[in-house]
Amino acid sequence: MRIISHNMKQEAAMKKLFALSILFLFTIFIYNGCQQQEERTYTDAEAQKNMDNFTKLWNVGDIGLVDSLYIENSIRHNADLGDAKGPEEIKKFVKWVYTAYPDFKVTFDEPMKFKDRLVTTFKATATNNGPLGENMPSTGKKMSFTGIGMIKIENGKVIEEWVYYNSLAIYYQLGYKLILAEEKPRKK
Repeated sequence: MRIISHNMKQEAAMKKLFALSILFLFTIFIYNGCQQQEERTYTDAEAQKNMDNFTKLWNVGDIGLVDSLYIENSIRHNADLGDAKGPEEIKKFVKWVYTAYPDFKVTFDEPMKFKDRLVTTFKATATNNGPLGENMPSTGKKMSFTGIGMIKIENGKVIEEWVYYNSLAIYYQLGYKLILAEEKPRKK
């Protein structure tokens, strides 16, 4: 009975996180929609080239594309895994993804174009056939998730990127369970 209650709590937490993500996206739309749009800092051709290269990077794992996408001092923010600073750290992250999920695939929706940013939603699917970490061996299970990505472009290249998705849902699909640490009594 306790497990069912715990699973229900996990599902409720995932629904709240999803709702917050939608609220965040809605806020971006409203904020940018209410502002007078300035001329973009990139061309449609540069935006398309970036999206094509992101599609190749995240569907093939071609780390050679990282140097053509990101400037030297770029930052890739991942809400769950922290920041990757510069192309070399981004390459390490892509290698980690393709080690843990050799069949990793992403479908990007049409990007929304703003002054110096592209915003897109995406869906990723993969099978966990490699280790996720030192104490996290492969599970052989399939997973899928949706998320949102935003890139800031300067001179046709990414200078900053933000990526948001629900990691808890991914780990849940892979068979991991969230175990709450026992709370220690507070000293008065």
